[in-house]
This record gives sequence, structure tokens and C-alpha cells, in this order.
Amino acid sequence: RGIGKTTSARIFAKALNCKHPIDGEPCCECSSCKAIADESSVDVIEIDAATHTQVEKARDICEDVLHLPISSKYKIYIIDEVHMLSKSAWNALLKTIEEPPAHAKFIFATTEVNKVLPTVISRCQRFDLCRIPAELIANRLEFIASEEKIQISRSALEVIARAADGGMRDAQSLLDQLVSFFGATSGGESISEAQALSLFGLTAPGEMESLLHSILANDRTAAILSIHQFAAQGKNLETLFEEILTWLRGVLLSLVLPDPQAVLDENPEKINCYRKLAQGSRPDTLQILLEQLAASSYLLREAINKQVFMETILLKAMRAAHAIKMEDILIRLNEIRRNGELDGIEKIPSLARVPVQGGSPAPAAVMPSAVSIDTVPEQPAVPLEMPAAGKKSLSAETLNPSAPVSGSKLEKSEMTEPDTKSEVAENKQVEKNDEKLTDPENMITESNSSTAFQPNEEYLTEEPSDGSEEETTNMTEVPSVSEGPHSMSLKERFSPELLWRKLTESVSRIQPSLGAIMGGGFADRIENSTLHVLYDAKDDVLPIQMVTKDKSLIRNELRKMTGDGAADIAFALRDGLHSQPIPKRTLEELKHDAGANPMVKEVVDLFSGAIVDVME
Repeated sequence: RGIGKTTSARIFAKALNCKHPIDGEPCCECSSCKAIADESSVDVIEIDAATHTQVEKARDICEDVLHLPISSKYKIYIIDEVHMLSKSAWNALLKTIEEPPAHAKFIFATTEVNKVLPTVISRCQRFDLCRIPAELIANRLEFIASEEKIQISRSALEVIARAADGGMRDAQSLLDQLVSFFGATSGGESISEAQALSLFGLTAPGEMESLLHSILANDRTAAILSIHQFAAQGKNLETLFEEILTWLRGVLLSLVLPDPQAVLDENPEKINCYRKLAQGSRPDTLQILLEQLAASSYLLREAINKQVFMETILLKAMRAAHAIKMEDILIRLNEIRRNGELDGIEKIPSLARVPVQGGSPAPAAVMPSAVSIDTVPEQPAVPLEMPAAGKKSLSAETLNPSAPVSGSKLEKSEMTEPDTKSEVAENKQVEKNDEKLTDPENMITESNSSTAFQPNEEYLTEEPSDGSEEETTNMTEVPSVSEGPHSMSLKERFSPELLWRKLTESVSRIQPSLGAIMGGGFADRIENSTLHVLYDAKDDVLPIQMVTKDKSLIRNELRKMTGDGAADIAFALRDGLHSQPIPKRTLEELKHDAGANPMVKEVVDLFSGAIVDVME
């Protein structure tokens, strides 16, 4: 609006009908150029489409265009605001626009080209005019003020150019309004920048710099006080919001571009102000501020209380922009690790003994006495004497931690004091166990019995003081209940469907293609620690061959998952398996399986969401 569309059309008409053109430019001296400038040329017809939208006017144009020009080379029709023509008027003009006479030219001007029919645009040469730079507008206003003897400062003219938003006509209207309001003619006081700012509801650059500094520094108190001050002064909050976006964009471009003046339509002083604000700022912070504020700008126009709305969205944008980000946490952790600040944590005894999830299972039996780890002295492991097998054994003293230990510094308060009867029974039991341990056959047969001896885990896992590796290796060979088969059978612990699904998921993490093939099988039953899986005899011949080929991998994964060394798996074919109804899984099972998918988990974490429903 007001950027010279109609004026450009007239200049183009002069160039077409000029009798003495100079390199394609109108001479502005011939009778044709003067007549067009005076709007008295009979061969250049200007039509305002906003007032002539009827189809009758379009039909008159179609009839008049057939007549030859009177005194010029071309008959030129300049139709302003052409988007206002009705559809019927366009239909009447369409044939003439498609095949115009050789002596006729049409020039259309519009501010809303999206409302013009595509069939018309396709038959025209389109030229998009940009906004006039603020510097050119200020220079033109300075020339007008000089010719009209108006006393006005250069900074006030720049305020007018900024308020005009690229339109020369609006800038001239604002200049007339400013002069009529303050009356600064020859002999009077010059119109100042403050007067122009107060009239147009704009904000001074210094005040905007202070507001932007508080936003970038996450000073919410200063930001709210500034907005309250502007509202009390009668500033236009919509204009203020647009200025905040303009300044944020300027600061961002000053930060990422080596020469921001090539993109920004600002004077060097404003560019230096942008660069000053950009010091210490991050591009991602400015980007988040722009995204948050720009997305809510259209809502400000419809807000009932614009000040409250503006304060709310500004605080929300500042909170999002200055929030601690995950990449910052990772960078800080890496710095701490490189600086060695985490080394002290490993030296804390209480943290060093914290059990790790997924470690070795706890022993099945509990020893009668409870001894603190901190009070157990470091001693070399006592060998287990086994003459027949040629292996070392544990002595009776070591096998009974409740008995007094020679040279130990254990205090009586830290040991469980058994009564006399239980102590005698325990000593007898230890002697029995000692006799059985000297016989290899008794070790094998009694390893799974309820009276089997359980060695103290502290002695089995503690490193010997003399650094001997041979004794530690032999000690770990002593059988225990935890190394034997599970107390419950595989059938009692798992249902066939659950065990098969868990096994498929486990194999999929190792070999995804094999896991996908396993998904076509159906768990039938668990019999003698063997999981029986069926495939359809008609459709699954190839899949059963592939899973049979990798049966050892599947078996090893099954044993690792269940902890049963005797677990096995068997595959078989059955007719009509696919025709049987497949049991439906519950929604919770589907949610659990979907949440285990790495891609689904990443999406849920990214959007802070939750799985609501899963469709098979």
C-alpha cells in the first residue's frame, strides 16, 4: 500500500507512448508524456475497479478497446485495485485479455494478488513491488520538509519512516499529521523525536534496548515493569509487540550473519545496537523467543486485555528460551568428567558397596550369623581339602562363620549370639557337611538337597590378601544351590505364550530378522523344560527351516533368560494353524511391547507424551 503501483503504471504508459524515448525511458517533454502527467491523455484510461465492479463496465471496455488510439501509439487501460472486479466482470474481460488488439495494452495494479483469478494471472506478466526502504522514505520526507519550509529533526523523520512501514503515501500522510498537530513551520521550534514518538505510539530506541536486554537476560521483573510503563504512557501494545519481534530478529541476524546490514533495513547505529545486545546471547535462545512470540502475535489483536495477554506470552517465551536444556547438562557432565571431579565418588565406601541392578543373584540360603562387611578382616581364602579329588577344601572353621575365628577383630556386638543347643546342632551339621565334602559322590548327590552346605558369599568373593589367583579359582568351583536347577519348573514359572513372547523380544534385540520370523510361531505347551512352538504346515515351511537353522542361538538365549540350563525348545508343523483363532492380547501388554520399541520410546520422550492406545 502506497509503494508506487499506480505511479509505476503511469511511468510505464509514458514509456510506451513517448514520442522521443531515451534508451527506453520517457523523455517527459513531449506532448504525450505531459498529457499523461496531467491525466488528460485520451489514450490512457485509468479505471478504479473498486467503484466499477459491475459486468457492464467490463463490457464497455471490451467495446472501446476495438477503437484505435487517437494521438498515441497505444491505447492503455490502467485498472487499479483489480482484485475488486466481480467474477462475471472477469469472465467478460477474459476473451479480450487472451487476445487483445495490437494497439491495446492492459496494466493491472492490486494489493491482493491472491484474489485475482489464476486464469488471468497466467495471461499476464507479473511484477511484485517491495516495500520502500526506511532510509529512502526519510530522505524523501527531508526533501519535502525542505521545500515546504518545515522545521523537523532528522530523528523525527526516521520515526515517521519507521511508522510508515515501507509506504511512501502513508509517510507523507503522517508528516502532514505531525505538522498539523505541532505546527512547526518556518520560525517555530523544530519537531523533535519525542513528539513524533508520542503521536504515533512508538517506543524510543533506548527504551527498546532496555526492554530487549531484560528479555535476553531473563530479568522478568524488569520486563514486566517496562511493559507496564509503556502501557501507562499510552503506547500501542500491538505496535510494541511488533517492534519486539523486529528487534529480536535484528539481534539474531546480527549474531549469525557477518554483515547483517545486507539483510536488515536499518541504519548503522541500529545495527551496532543489535550487535551489542547479541553479545552473550545464544542463537537457540533467540530462535525460541521468536517462535513463541510470533506464533501468538495474531491472538494479541483479538485479546480483550492486551497488556495481560502480552505479559503472559512474554513470560512464557522467556521461560521456554532460558530453560536448562539436555545438551547443556551433557556438556557440563563431560566437563566435570574431564576435570576429574567425579573421582572422589568412587572413593566413598558407602557408594562403592551400592548393589548394581542386573548383577549376580543373591544366594538362596542365609547364614545363621550376620557379620558387617566393614568389620571382616582381610584374610587369604582357606583351601578345601579333598584328597580323593585332588582339590582344595574349606576347613570347618571357615565353613562355620558363627564359630570364633583365630586372629579376627570381630566384636561380640556385631555377631549373632546363638544359644547353646543351636550351637551344638550347628557344629554337628558342619561335621556332617565336612565328611560329605570329602567325598565327591556326596557332593554331587547332596548339592540339591535341603541340607546342602552353602559357603559364605563374603569368603567366596573376597580377594585373598596375598594376591593368589589359584585359590580364588578353586573356591569358585564349589557347588551351591544357586548353581543348580531352579526350585520351580519352567512350566510353573512361565506360561507358554509369555515365555515365547519374551524369547522373541530377546532374540529380536540380537538378530532382528530372526526375531521377525519367530513372531509367526505359536507357543503350544511347556513339557519337561522344553518349549514347544508350532508353525503352520502350509504357509510356514520356510520360517520353520530358518528358526531350526538358528536353534542353538534361540536355545542359548532361552537358557540365559530363564536361568535354567536344561531348558530347550522344539519346533513342529501343524495343519490349519492359521485358521485357528489367535488369542487377543490385552491393551496393557500391547502398551508394554510398544513402549519397549526404541523408536516409539524416543518419540514419547521427545513430546513428553504417553501411549494411549495400540492397534494390532
